[in-house]
Amino acid sequence: MYSKHTEIFGILGYPLGHTLSPWIHNTLFQLSGYDGVYLVFENQSWKEIGLRPLIDLGVKGVSVTIPFKEWAYSQANIVCNASKTMGSSNTLLFRNEIQAVNTDGTGAVLSITKSNSKLLDPGIEKQILLLGSGGSAKGILFEIAETLKNNARDKKIQRKIKLLARNEFATKEICDSLGNPDWITITTHEECMKEAENYDLIIHTTPVGMKGYGGEPLLDSHFFTKKHTLFDIVYNPLETDLVKQAKKKKAEIIPGYHMLLYQGIRQFELFTNSKAKTKWIQKVESLLLKQLKTRV
Repeated sequence: MYSKHTEIFGILGYPLGHTLSPWIHNTLFQLSGYDGVYLVFENQSWKEIGLRPLIDLGVKGVSVTIPFKEWAYSQANIVCNASKTMGSSNTLLFRNEIQAVNTDGTGAVLSITKSNSKLLDPGIEKQILLLGSGGSAKGILFEIAETLKNNARDKKIQRKIKLLARNEFATKEICDSLGNPDWITITTHEECMKEAENYDLIIHTTPVGMKGYGGEPLLDSHFFTKKHTLFDIVYNPLETDLVKQAKKKKAEIIPGYHMLLYQGIRQFELFTNSKAKTKWIQKVESLLLKQLKTRV
């Protein structure tokens, strides 16, 4: 039941036929007893339309997805450090001013550390391979870099991060925005294949493999071994071709829907200015997995 006091939130992007964000947020509103509703704002022309219609409607905040994360950042008056550094935001809060936040990185880091906390240990000499250079890659890389720096404290970071993407300019831009630390560098497909055994964590951030998207993955089945952990942030389908190839080689898999869950939890906390309870998170995760399985 909705009333004149019900607060409106939603997701802004295009296309949005696959999105499960409304289901996650509306379930959290129900579990928490928060008087809110989360809607779908699907349009490919948000850059031309602008945010004024949403603000006039009384919308309190939106999640932002492909292809508007960089644009969303440019619309805000107040931005978080991750958004400012990477020029990309996946959350907008409409308060007295427009606030931009990036929860992608938070969701990714939680997904990785809950799977294996050692994967973000700055003292390990194995390398991390990040695939892609879009908005998700930016947010994830920023948070991983911050986590490694915080965990290292005054010690030298042994962990190296290599970036592999088709857009060389965007990849270089990411490195520049982080101050070009010597432990983050750009690599090529040929180098990756030669150095495959030097990596233990591979993070795939492109839409390739997502339902409705074509294209070839940046890596193939010859790359993977049982010593690798693959984190493909695509969650629909539950297993992309890349994940299937890695599983055949006995690689460990971090499910993409974990990032969807944890970044959504953080957005819920920002929207409602409250803390999500563990039992709510567990309930949403269980129901989310069931929902995804029905979409295969």
